[in-house]
Amino acid sequence: MIWFQLGREYKLSVAEIFEVFPNGKTLYLSKEFLIIDNLDKNEVLEKANNLWWTIKIVEILDSSIVEESKWNEWKFKYWLSIFWEKKNLKSILVLIKKDLKELGISSRFINKDFTNLSSAQILWEKLLKSKTDFNYIYTKNNVFFWKTIWVQDISNYSKRDYEKDRDMKTGMLPPKLCQIMINLAWWKIIYDPFVWLWTVLIESILMWNKSIYGSDLNEKMVEHTKNNIINFCKKEDIKLENLEIEKLNAKFIEESSFFNKWVNSIVTEWYLWEVMTQNNISLDRIDKQKKSLLELYDRFFIWIKKIKYNWNLVICFPFWEMKWKYIYFNEIYDLLNKYCNIENMFPENCTEITTTKAWSLLYKRDKQLVWREIFKLTVK
Repeated sequence: MIWFQLGREYKLSVAEIFEVFPNGKTLYLSKEFLIIDNLDKNEVLEKANNLWWTIKIVEILDSSIVEESKWNEWKFKYWLSIFWEKKNLKSILVLIKKDLKELGISSRFINKDFTNLSSAQILWEKLLKSKTDFNYIYTKNNVFFWKTIWVQDISNYSKRDYEKDRDMKTGMLPPKLCQIMINLAWWKIIYDPFVWLWTVLIESILMWNKSIYGSDLNEKMVEHTKNNIINFCKKEDIKLENLEIEKLNAKFIEESSFFNKWVNSIVTEWYLWEVMTQNNISLDRIDKQKKSLLELYDRFFIWIKKIKYNWNLVICFPFWEMKWKYIYFNEIYDLLNKYCNIENMFPENCTEITTTKAWSLLYKRDKQLVWREIFKLTVK
Protein backbone atom coordinates (compact mmCIF):
# COMPACT_ATOMS: atom_id res chain seq x y z
CA MET A 1 0.00 0.00 0.00
CA ILE A 2 1.15 3.51 -0.86
CA TRP A 3 -0.17 6.59 0.91
CA PHE A 4 -0.26 10.05 -0.73
CA GLN A 5 -0.66 13.22 1.31
CA LEU A 6 -2.79 15.48 -0.86
CA GLY A 7 -2.43 19.21 -1.47
CA ARG A 8 -4.79 22.03 -0.63
CA GLU A 9 -6.86 21.50 -3.80
CA TYR A 10 -7.13 17.77 -3.16
CA LYS A 11 -9.20 16.99 -6.28
CA LEU A 12 -6.33 18.20 -8.45
CA SER A 13 -4.03 15.85 -6.54
CA VAL A 14 -6.33 12.86 -7.00
CA ALA A 15 -6.85 13.48 -10.74
CA GLU A 16 -3.11 13.72 -11.33
CA ILE A 17 -2.23 10.65 -9.27
CA PHE A 18 -4.69 8.45 -11.16
CA GLU A 19 -3.50 9.81 -14.51
CA VAL A 20 0.11 8.94 -13.63
CA PHE A 21 -0.80 5.61 -11.95
CA PRO A 22 -3.93 4.41 -13.81
CA ASN A 23 -3.71 0.86 -12.43
CA GLY A 24 -3.93 1.95 -8.81
CA LYS A 25 -6.79 0.66 -6.68
CA THR A 26 -8.31 3.06 -4.16
CA LEU A 27 -8.43 1.75 -0.61
CA TYR A 28 -9.15 5.00 1.21
CA LEU A 29 -9.71 8.62 0.19
CA SER A 30 -10.25 11.79 2.16
CA LYS A 31 -9.51 15.47 1.57
CA GLU A 32 -6.19 14.92 3.32
CA PHE A 33 -4.80 11.66 1.95
CA LEU A 34 -5.25 8.84 -0.56
CA ILE A 35 -4.27 5.20 0.03
CA ILE A 36 -3.72 3.11 -3.12
CA ASP A 37 -2.96 -0.56 -3.63
CA ASN A 38 -1.53 -2.34 -6.69
CA LEU A 39 1.39 0.10 -7.12
CA ASP A 40 5.07 -0.65 -7.53
CA LYS A 41 7.21 1.35 -5.07
CA ASN A 42 10.06 1.79 -7.56
CA GLU A 43 7.70 3.15 -10.22
CA VAL A 44 6.17 5.53 -7.68
CA LEU A 45 9.59 6.91 -6.71
CA GLU A 46 10.60 7.18 -10.37
CA LYS A 47 7.59 9.34 -11.21
CA ALA A 48 7.16 11.17 -7.90
CA ASN A 49 9.07 14.31 -8.90
CA ASN A 50 6.60 14.84 -11.73
CA LEU A 51 3.63 15.00 -9.38
CA TRP A 52 2.38 18.50 -8.78
CA TRP A 53 0.22 18.67 -5.69
CA THR A 54 1.29 15.58 -3.77
CA ILE A 55 3.00 16.76 -0.58
CA LYS A 56 4.35 13.47 0.72
CA ILE A 57 4.42 9.77 -0.20
CA VAL A 58 4.75 7.06 2.44
CA GLU A 59 4.72 3.26 2.58
CA ILE A 60 3.29 1.06 5.28
CA LEU A 61 5.85 -0.50 7.61
CA ASP A 62 5.84 -4.27 7.43
CA SER A 63 8.54 -5.01 9.98
CA SER A 64 9.81 -3.80 13.30
CA ILE A 65 11.49 -0.42 13.12
CA VAL A 66 14.17 -1.47 15.58
CA GLU A 67 15.21 -4.29 13.27
CA GLU A 68 15.98 -1.88 10.42
CA SER A 69 18.70 0.17 12.13
CA LYS A 70 21.32 -0.15 14.81
CA TRP A 71 19.82 2.66 16.81
CA ASN A 72 21.66 1.72 20.00
CA GLU A 73 24.88 2.98 18.37
CA TRP A 74 23.72 6.59 17.86
CA LYS A 75 21.18 9.13 19.00
CA PHE A 76 17.97 8.36 17.16
CA LYS A 77 16.41 11.56 15.74
CA TYR A 78 12.90 11.18 14.39
CA TRP A 79 9.68 12.97 13.56
CA LEU A 80 6.12 11.76 13.91
CA SER A 81 3.00 13.07 12.16
CA ILE A 82 -0.61 12.27 12.92
CA PHE A 83 -3.36 12.42 10.30
CA TRP A 84 -7.12 12.15 10.09
CA GLU A 85 -8.34 11.79 13.67
CA LYS A 86 -6.23 14.33 15.55
CA LYS A 87 -4.87 12.56 18.60
CA ASN A 88 -2.68 14.19 21.25
CA LEU A 89 0.67 14.23 19.44
CA LYS A 90 2.60 15.43 22.48
CA SER A 91 1.51 12.53 24.68
CA ILE A 92 2.30 9.99 21.92
CA LEU A 93 5.77 11.45 21.35
CA VAL A 94 6.57 11.41 25.05
CA LEU A 95 5.35 7.82 25.35
CA ILE A 96 7.48 6.68 22.38
CA LYS A 97 10.56 8.39 23.81
CA LYS A 98 9.99 6.59 27.11
CA ASP A 99 9.55 3.21 25.38
CA LEU A 100 12.74 3.70 23.35
CA LYS A 101 14.67 4.61 26.49
CA GLU A 102 13.56 1.36 28.14
CA LEU A 103 15.00 -0.44 25.08
CA GLY A 104 18.32 1.34 25.61
CA ILE A 105 17.85 3.69 22.64
CA SER A 106 18.76 7.36 23.04
CA SER A 107 16.26 9.40 21.00
CA ARG A 108 15.13 12.93 20.19
CA PHE A 109 11.93 13.87 18.42
CA ILE A 110 12.07 17.11 16.44
CA ASN A 111 8.41 18.10 16.31
CA LYS A 112 8.55 21.78 17.21
CA ASP A 113 5.57 22.79 19.34
CA PHE A 114 4.35 19.18 18.96
CA THR A 115 2.98 19.76 15.44
CA ASN A 116 3.41 17.99 12.10
CA LEU A 117 6.43 19.13 10.09
CA SER A 118 6.34 20.60 6.60
CA SER A 119 8.04 18.96 3.62
CA ALA A 120 10.72 21.68 3.75
CA GLN A 121 11.51 20.78 7.37
CA ILE A 122 11.72 17.08 6.49
CA LEU A 123 14.27 17.83 3.78
CA TRP A 124 16.23 20.20 6.03
CA GLU A 125 16.48 17.62 8.80
CA LYS A 126 17.47 14.94 6.25
CA LEU A 127 14.85 12.55 7.61
CA LEU A 128 14.41 10.78 4.27
CA LYS A 129 18.08 9.81 4.24
CA SER A 130 17.92 8.50 7.80
CA LYS A 131 14.51 6.88 7.13
CA THR A 132 13.12 8.34 10.35
CA ASP A 133 10.08 10.30 9.20
CA PHE A 134 7.10 8.34 10.54
CA ASN A 135 3.35 8.80 10.26
CA TYR A 136 0.42 7.59 12.31
CA ILE A 137 -2.84 7.54 10.38
CA TYR A 138 -6.01 7.08 12.37
CA THR A 139 -9.21 6.11 10.59
CA LYS A 140 -12.54 5.13 12.04
CA ASN A 141 -11.62 1.44 12.15
CA ASN A 142 -7.82 1.22 11.85
CA VAL A 143 -4.50 2.68 12.87
CA PHE A 144 -1.67 2.59 10.31
CA PHE A 145 2.04 3.22 10.90
CA TRP A 146 3.93 4.44 7.85
CA LYS A 147 7.43 5.52 6.79
CA THR A 148 7.96 8.46 4.43
CA ILE A 149 9.74 7.64 1.14
CA TRP A 150 9.37 10.97 -0.72
CA VAL A 151 8.47 14.62 -0.06
CA GLN A 152 7.88 17.50 -2.44
CA ASP A 153 10.74 19.96 -2.88
CA ILE A 154 8.68 23.14 -2.73
CA SER A 155 11.77 25.39 -2.77
CA ASN A 156 12.65 24.10 -6.24
CA TYR A 157 9.26 25.16 -7.61
CA SER A 158 9.57 28.63 -6.10
CA LYS A 159 13.07 29.04 -7.48
CA ARG A 160 11.95 28.18 -11.02
CA ASP A 161 8.98 30.53 -10.75
CA TYR A 162 10.87 33.58 -9.52
CA GLU A 163 13.94 33.22 -11.75
CA LYS A 164 11.91 33.89 -14.89
CA ASP A 165 12.66 36.77 -17.21
CA ARG A 166 9.23 38.31 -17.02
CA ASP A 167 7.05 41.37 -17.04
CA MET A 168 4.98 41.40 -13.85
CA LYS A 169 1.96 42.68 -15.79
CA THR A 170 1.65 39.47 -17.77
CA GLY A 171 -0.05 36.28 -16.65
CA MET A 172 2.10 33.72 -14.83
CA LEU A 173 0.99 30.11 -14.79
CA PRO A 174 2.41 28.43 -11.64
CA PRO A 175 4.96 25.65 -12.39
CA LYS A 176 3.13 23.13 -10.23
CA LEU A 177 -0.12 23.73 -12.10
CA CYS A 178 1.72 23.23 -15.38
CA GLN A 179 2.90 19.82 -14.22
CA ILE A 180 -0.59 18.54 -13.49
CA MET A 181 -1.84 19.84 -16.86
CA ILE A 182 1.01 18.05 -18.65
CA ASN A 183 0.32 14.87 -16.70
CA LEU A 184 -3.36 15.07 -17.63
CA ALA A 185 -2.43 15.50 -21.30
CA TRP A 186 -0.33 12.33 -21.05
CA TRP A 187 1.31 12.59 -24.47
CA LYS A 188 4.90 13.73 -24.80
CA ILE A 189 5.24 16.28 -27.61
CA ILE A 190 3.72 19.42 -26.09
CA TYR A 191 2.60 22.48 -28.03
CA ASP A 192 1.58 25.72 -26.29
CA PRO A 193 -0.16 28.20 -28.65
CA PHE A 194 -0.17 30.95 -25.97
CA VAL A 195 3.35 30.68 -24.55
CA TRP A 196 3.44 34.06 -22.77
CA LEU A 197 6.66 33.39 -20.88
CA TRP A 198 7.69 29.75 -20.95
CA THR A 199 6.25 27.84 -17.99
CA VAL A 200 4.40 25.04 -19.79
CA LEU A 201 7.33 24.33 -22.09
CA ILE A 202 9.98 24.40 -19.36
CA GLU A 203 7.98 22.07 -17.14
CA SER A 204 7.57 19.66 -20.05
CA ILE A 205 11.37 19.71 -20.51
CA LEU A 206 11.89 18.85 -16.86
CA MET A 207 9.39 16.01 -17.06
CA TRP A 208 10.48 14.28 -20.28
CA ASN A 209 10.23 16.41 -23.39
CA LYS A 210 13.24 17.35 -25.54
CA SER A 211 11.28 18.78 -28.48
CA ILE A 212 9.72 22.16 -27.72
CA TYR A 213 7.00 23.84 -29.79
CA GLY A 214 5.10 27.02 -29.05
CA SER A 215 3.70 30.21 -30.49
CA ASP A 216 2.24 33.54 -29.49
CA LEU A 217 0.86 36.60 -31.25
CA ASN A 218 3.00 38.89 -29.08
CA GLU A 219 6.51 39.04 -30.52
CA LYS A 220 7.90 40.21 -27.18
CA MET A 221 6.57 37.08 -25.48
CA VAL A 222 8.07 34.90 -28.21
CA GLU A 223 11.50 36.39 -27.52
CA HIS A 224 11.05 36.15 -23.74
CA THR A 225 10.13 32.48 -24.09
CA LYS A 226 13.12 31.65 -26.28
CA ASN A 227 15.50 33.44 -23.92
CA ASN A 228 14.06 31.77 -20.82
CA ILE A 229 14.27 28.29 -22.34
CA ILE A 230 17.81 28.76 -23.71
CA ASN A 231 19.10 30.20 -20.43
CA PHE A 232 17.39 27.52 -18.37
CA CYS A 233 18.70 24.63 -20.48
CA LYS A 234 22.20 26.09 -20.42
CA LYS A 235 22.12 26.43 -16.65
CA GLU A 236 20.74 22.91 -16.14
CA ASP A 237 22.96 21.40 -18.87
CA ILE A 238 19.95 20.12 -20.82
CA LYS A 239 20.26 19.48 -24.56
CA LEU A 240 17.13 19.90 -26.66
CA GLU A 241 16.44 18.12 -29.93
CA ASN A 242 14.11 20.84 -31.24
CA LEU A 243 13.21 24.37 -30.12
CA GLU A 244 10.64 26.14 -32.29
CA ILE A 245 8.76 29.18 -31.00
CA GLU A 246 7.03 31.25 -33.67
CA LYS A 247 4.92 34.37 -33.86
CA LEU A 248 1.39 33.21 -34.68
CA ASN A 249 -2.20 34.22 -33.99
CA ALA A 250 -3.91 31.21 -32.38
CA LYS A 251 -7.03 32.02 -34.40
CA PHE A 252 -5.12 30.69 -37.39
CA ILE A 253 -3.38 27.70 -35.85
CA GLU A 254 -3.47 25.87 -39.19
CA GLU A 255 -0.76 28.25 -40.42
CA SER A 256 1.76 26.83 -37.96
CA SER A 257 4.84 25.41 -39.64
CA PHE A 258 5.09 22.44 -37.31
CA PHE A 259 1.81 21.91 -35.46
CA ASN A 260 0.06 19.22 -37.50
CA LYS A 261 3.27 17.36 -38.30
CA TRP A 262 4.88 16.94 -34.89
CA VAL A 263 2.56 17.86 -32.04
CA ASN A 264 0.47 15.25 -30.24
CA SER A 265 -0.69 17.24 -27.21
CA ILE A 266 -1.77 20.81 -26.47
CA VAL A 267 -1.32 22.24 -22.99
CA THR A 268 -2.05 25.92 -22.60
CA GLU A 269 -3.71 28.85 -20.91
CA TRP A 270 -4.80 32.02 -22.62
CA TYR A 271 -4.24 35.31 -20.82
CA LEU A 272 -6.54 35.60 -17.78
CA TRP A 273 -6.89 39.25 -18.71
CA GLU A 274 -6.42 42.21 -16.43
CA VAL A 275 -5.86 41.95 -12.70
CA MET A 276 -8.99 42.73 -10.71
CA THR A 277 -9.32 43.93 -7.14
CA GLN A 278 -12.23 44.34 -4.77
CA ASN A 279 -12.31 48.03 -5.74
CA ASN A 280 -12.56 47.63 -9.51
CA ILE A 281 -14.16 44.24 -10.21
CA SER A 282 -17.59 44.48 -11.85
CA LEU A 283 -19.95 42.39 -13.97
CA ASP A 284 -19.41 44.77 -16.90
CA ARG A 285 -15.64 44.23 -16.83
CA ILE A 286 -16.07 40.47 -16.53
CA ASP A 287 -18.53 40.38 -19.44
CA LYS A 288 -16.14 42.42 -21.57
CA GLN A 289 -13.36 39.94 -20.92
CA LYS A 290 -15.62 36.98 -21.63
CA LYS A 291 -16.57 38.47 -25.00
CA SER A 292 -12.94 38.98 -26.04
CA LEU A 293 -11.94 35.47 -25.02
CA LEU A 294 -14.94 33.83 -26.68
CA GLU A 295 -14.08 35.44 -30.00
CA LEU A 296 -10.55 34.08 -29.81
CA TYR A 297 -11.47 30.59 -28.69
CA ASP A 298 -14.26 30.17 -31.20
CA ARG A 299 -11.78 30.57 -34.06
CA PHE A 300 -9.21 28.46 -32.25
CA PHE A 301 -11.56 25.48 -31.88
CA ILE A 302 -12.92 25.86 -35.43
CA TRP A 303 -9.43 25.29 -36.80
CA ILE A 304 -8.59 22.56 -34.29
CA LYS A 305 -11.62 20.69 -35.56
CA LYS A 306 -10.87 21.48 -39.21
CA ILE A 307 -7.39 19.96 -39.10
CA LYS A 308 -8.85 16.88 -37.39
CA TYR A 309 -6.71 17.19 -34.27
CA ASN A 310 -7.26 13.91 -32.42
CA TRP A 311 -5.00 14.13 -29.35
CA ASN A 312 -5.56 15.43 -25.83
CA LEU A 313 -6.01 19.12 -25.12
CA VAL A 314 -5.67 20.45 -21.57
CA ILE A 315 -6.57 24.09 -21.13
CA CYS A 316 -7.37 26.70 -18.45
CA PHE A 317 -10.15 29.28 -18.52
CA PRO A 318 -10.79 32.01 -15.96
CA PHE A 319 -13.59 32.26 -13.45
CA TRP A 320 -14.12 35.06 -10.99
CA GLU A 321 -15.05 35.79 -7.40
CA MET A 322 -17.14 38.88 -6.77
CA LYS A 323 -18.81 39.69 -3.47
CA TRP A 324 -18.01 36.19 -2.20
CA LYS A 325 -19.81 34.53 -5.12
CA TYR A 326 -18.25 32.57 -8.00
CA ILE A 327 -18.94 33.78 -11.54
CA TYR A 328 -18.19 30.96 -13.96
CA PHE A 329 -17.43 31.30 -17.66
CA ASN A 330 -20.71 29.60 -18.60
CA GLU A 331 -20.47 30.81 -22.18
CA ILE A 332 -17.31 28.78 -22.70
CA TYR A 333 -19.16 25.58 -21.72
CA ASP A 334 -21.43 25.89 -24.77
CA LEU A 335 -18.41 26.43 -26.98
CA LEU A 336 -16.59 23.41 -25.59
CA ASN A 337 -19.64 21.17 -25.95
CA LYS A 338 -20.00 22.31 -29.57
CA TYR A 339 -16.50 21.26 -30.60
CA CYS A 340 -15.17 18.92 -27.91
CA ASN A 341 -15.78 16.02 -25.61
CA ILE A 342 -15.08 17.04 -21.99
CA GLU A 343 -13.22 14.19 -20.32
CA ASN A 344 -13.89 13.02 -16.77
CA MET A 345 -10.53 13.13 -14.97
CA PHE A 346 -11.42 10.67 -12.18
CA PRO A 347 -11.77 6.87 -12.28
CA GLU A 348 -15.31 5.58 -12.58
CA ASN A 349 -15.07 3.81 -9.21
CA CYS A 350 -13.85 6.98 -7.44
CA THR A 351 -17.28 7.75 -6.01
CA GLU A 352 -15.90 9.80 -3.12
CA ILE A 353 -15.14 12.70 -5.47
CA THR A 354 -17.85 15.24 -6.30
CA THR A 355 -17.10 16.81 -9.67
CA THR A 356 -18.22 20.15 -11.07
CA LYS A 357 -21.15 20.17 -13.47
CA ALA A 358 -18.67 20.69 -16.30
CA TRP A 359 -16.27 17.90 -15.13
CA SER A 360 -13.59 20.51 -14.65
CA LEU A 361 -10.93 21.05 -11.99
CA LEU A 362 -10.68 24.33 -10.09
CA TYR A 363 -7.49 26.07 -9.02
CA LYS A 364 -7.82 28.92 -6.52
CA ARG A 365 -5.28 31.02 -4.68
CA ASP A 366 -5.91 33.17 -1.62
CA LYS A 367 -6.46 36.90 -2.13
CA GLN A 368 -7.05 36.54 -5.87
CA LEU A 369 -10.32 37.26 -7.64
CA VAL A 370 -9.49 35.71 -11.04
CA TRP A 371 -9.10 31.95 -10.77
CA ARG A 372 -8.59 28.99 -13.12
CA GLU A 373 -10.89 26.24 -14.37
CA ILE A 374 -9.08 23.32 -16.01
CA PHE A 375 -10.52 21.07 -18.72
CA LYS A 376 -9.26 17.95 -20.43
CA LEU A 377 -10.70 17.76 -23.94
CA THR A 378 -10.77 15.69 -27.09
CA VAL A 379 -12.08 17.20 -30.31
CA LYS A 380 -15.34 15.78 -31.67
